Order: sequence, then C-alpha cells, then structure tokens
Amino acid sequence: MWVPNIIFLLLTLSTICYGSNPGAKILITEQGLQKGVEYLVNQMMSNNTDFKLPNMAGTENIASEDMNYEFTQIRIVKFQPGTISSQWVPETGMHVLMENGKTVINANWKLESWLINDSGSCVLSLSGLSINIMMGIRRIDPGVPSIYLLDCQSSIQDVDVQILGGVSYIFDSLKEPIQQVVKRSVTQQLCSSMRNEVKKWDQSFSQLNLNLTLNPLIKFDLSLVGNPEISDHYANMGLKGLFHSSNKSLSGTSFSPAPITIPVQNGAMVYIGVSQSSLESLSSAYYSAGFLTFQVSHMAGSKELTTAELANYIPEISQHFPDPTPVKIQLHSTRPPLVFLRPNNMTVQFGGSLQTHVYNTKNETKNVFSANIVATFQVSISLADAIGAQGLNFTGFLTFNGLQIEGSHPSVKGQKVDVSVNRVQQLFQDVVMPVVNENFAGGIFIPSNFLKNSSFSIHQGFAILAADMK
Repeated sequence: MWVPNIIFLLLTLSTICYGSNPGAKILITEQGLQKGVEYLVNQMMSNNTDFKLPNMAGTENIASEDMNYEFTQIRIVKFQPGTISSQWVPETGMHVLMENGKTVINANWKLESWLINDSGSCVLSLSGLSINIMMGIRRIDPGVPSIYLLDCQSSIQDVDVQILGGVSYIFDSLKEPIQQVVKRSVTQQLCSSMRNEVKKWDQSFSQLNLNLTLNPLIKFDLSLVGNPEISDHYANMGLKGLFHSSNKSLSGTSFSPAPITIPVQNGAMVYIGVSQSSLESLSSAYYSAGFLTFQVSHMAGSKELTTAELANYIPEISQHFPDPTPVKIQLHSTRPPLVFLRPNNMTVQFGGSLQTHVYNTKNETKNVFSANIVATFQVSISLADAIGAQGLNFTGFLTFNGLQIEGSHPSVKGQKVDVSVNRVQQLFQDVVMPVVNENFAGGIFIPSNFLKNSSFSIHQGFAILAADMK
C-alpha cells in the first residue's frame, strides 16, 4: 500500500548539500511537490483494497457495563481523499494535509459482556477524515535518501457503523457509544499505519543502488552528495552526477564541478541541472571504454569514397593511386573530448587521429594518409517526446567550427607531406561531418513516464532541463 514511484520520491525527497559541489542538481518547486503528492494519493486510492488496518480491541464501559470489543480483518474498500495540499518546510522536509476525506471500511466485530456475547461483520463509513503529516528528509550513507515521520495528526468527524450479522437489535441500542469507540480507535490507527508505511518507504530507499550501469562499460553515479537544503518554495537535490567506465572508479578523479545555480523562471515543476564536469566525465568514460572511434565509409549521401575523391583534398594521393581505389576514413580520439558550456552555446573540442585506409584487390588495408588533429564543434541540442516509448529523446547536430593539425606533419604512405590545413578542413567538412552527424541523429533516449512540456537551456558551466510532471 502506498508504495511510491521511486523516481518521483528520489527527486522529491532528496536535496542539495554543502561541501563538494554536485555534478547534477534537481530542483522541485511547490507545484512539483503538489503534483507528486497527488500522484501518491492516486496510488493509494488505486490500491486501497489491499490496505488493512491493525486489529482494534479493548474494554469500554457502556450502559454501566464493562464490555469487551474487538474489530478484526479491517479492510479499506473505498477511499476519497477530499482536499489535498502540500508545502515544503524549510530545513526540514514537507508538510501534507488531506481534509474532508471519506472512506468505507469492512471489518469483523465481536462484543462480550455478562449480557452480550455476539459477533458478525460490519461496514464502517467514515466522513470528515483529515490527516496532517510532517516528514523529515536527510541523507544517509552510502548517499541515499532517508525519510522519517516527524508528526502525524488525524481526525474523523463522523462514523456510521452498519451491522451485517449478529443480534442487530441488541447492537442498535449500543450503536452510538460503539461508534465513538470506533472513531477514537481508527483515528489512533491511521497515524500508526502511516508511521509503518513511512518506515517501509525508508527501507526501500536504503536498498537503492545509485551507481547505475548504463551499459556493460559505462556507469553513472547518482548518489547524493549531502544533506537537504529546503526553502519555502522549493527543494534541491545534489547528486554526484559523474560517469565512469566500469573498470575505473571515480576515486581520484580530477572532475571538480562548479556551483550550479538554477534560475526558476518559466514556472516548471522540475528543473534538472547538469554541470560541464558531468558532461566531461561522460566523454572521458566513453573514451576510456573505447567508444570514440568513427568509421567513415562514404561521402555525404551513399556514394562510395575512393582515392579519386580523396585526391580533391589531398593531391599527393593520386601519385600513389592513379586508379580509383576504395578507401575508408577512420577518426578516433587520442584523449577525452573537452566540453565547454556558455550561455546558449555548447562547444566540444575533439583531439584525435584522422586516418585513411586503402583496400587493394586482396582486401588488404594500408594506411595511406594520417594526421593528428584538434577539431572544434558547436553542438545544437533538440529535445522532444520519444516516439513509440515513454520518455524523452535528445538529438544533436554538430557544426564544424575549425580544425588544427597537431604535432607532426601529416603523412602520405608514411612520408611527411606539406598538406594544406584548409584542404584537411574541407575534407573534414565534406566527408567526416555528415557521418558524425548521422551517428548523432538517432539521439539519446531517456526513459521517463512522468515528464512533459520539457525545455532545454544552456548556461555558464551547466545546462538545464525544465519540465512539468504528467
């Protein structure tokens, strides 16, 4: 009962820290909190038939007689929450108030005294139900959120008990005092049950593994970096937000994220900030895993690339291959790419090796041209709802800004040549860039079934995804 969506509660119940700056940050506004609480109540309503209250038993003096009562198998069969409101509590957690709710409960009953010894079933109709809850939030090792109930108050305005078995005419004479017993007992049990549910949620958090495996070679550390910081209007969550290859831990890493200040501007419910350091750790992880190698086998379009086309950029090639011979261009990184985030601008610097291989009639390959380069790109990012799946799709397009030849001179068949930088740049622009952009055109899918109205913006040192909750 009331088991929350882990993603929402991770966002809502965890916040930013002091000390080391987080690589990623999530901010939840008041509107986001309200939407999340409504989601939890909907979950509660959809699962209310599975929820049981503890047995109630005791002795009550009714009509000058001591009467033992017992209510067992208490099951909620219908629940209407009434009015729901929520707010952040500065430096503490959250406050949730549910007023004027209604619920119908089935139960078995038993009464014993010197005059009455009877049992049966009953329907309890509760109206004017109110629950006032305050929950605290904190971080515990190893970087997971912990929640706990600080205060709970509940009240019920009216209780109606309908007897479905037993000697009902005897019970009718005792109905009013029994209803007061039920009212008092259920009121006490509501907060006791809520305390048990919060403990279950907290236990589920303590078992979270926030060092996620994205694929067999890449991991993403989403552990919390500190304790909560909550204001009247929002709560923040600070995560390590750093990627690393599976065979390399984050200990001793040189990534030091700068502070992320999320501007709350467009009234979104959730803001997710990703630092420049987080993106650099992603490029470093992909580099360490050996993913940053691109095979270029054709010109823009589907035309095969041969030495004849290559000679338009590097004339020296034609001296060695007068007849058109199939070639393939390989671009691989020699160091992790650098990422620079500036207002409305993302720039990537790629340092690598550009190599051209010729295939002879025996299907043997020879490296006929190579150059160490440093290429700079401007990255345009688009964000849209994924087609055919619950989630978001990030797509990118790289604009080639320029290229420098680094270190030794380019070589053709192992011999250094005086190749014009402009020609290599044009080769990169015409041949390599279409293939690189083709690789990025598919985008990156981010599974999510709770975000909508998403937007993406770039700031100095970090990028922000703003969205509402469904």
